[in-house]
Amino acid sequence: MNLYISGSNRKHNSYNFLRKIKKDEDILYSLQDLNIKNCLGCNVCARNIDNKCVLNDDMNKIYEKIDECDKIIIMSPIYMNQITGILKNVFDRFNPYCSSEKLRGKKIYLITVGQMEEEEQQEVCKSIKEWFESIAEFLYFDFEYLYNFTSGDILEIDDINKMYEEKKLSDIVDYIKTKIEM
Repeated sequence: MNLYISGSNRKHNSYNFLRKIKKDEDILYSLQDLNIKNCLGCNVCARNIDNKCVLNDDMNKIYEKIDECDKIIIMSPIYMNQITGILKNVFDRFNPYCSSEKLRGKKIYLITVGQMEEEEQQEVCKSIKEWFESIAEFLYFDFEYLYNFTSGDILEIDDINKMYEEKKLSDIVDYIKTKIEM
């Protein structure tokens, strides 16, 4: 089983794309639908025997599925040259994994969606990739930046469902599915 996370503040393109590439047995969460509180920075999760966060919210659903899944596939729009704030909040809440190493050997894939042309977005994507690589090193998971959708990919179509209808995504979808299934 794989866990898919849409890091968008809207249940739109990222969610719809992940919904189309996931298998029936996989789990898909839209962070827009979840109530995830901000990390308190209290480090209780690092000190208690179970490495559990003291906050009782929907992050517990994500923790449960992370423990069960083989791979985590995340898709996020790029806001202010970074992943969304709600997705960053989820990674702040990964603190219990610092002490437990439960992420060791898990593969986390990232797909981003930006509005700029590919050349304009290269530095932004490089920065996002480097941030994820540093977190991966710290939390012992394997990371791969799969794809960054650009305005060139979406060809001025702001609806991923229209992209499917017009067959503009088939090569990208096939590429991503192949990478995830490896």
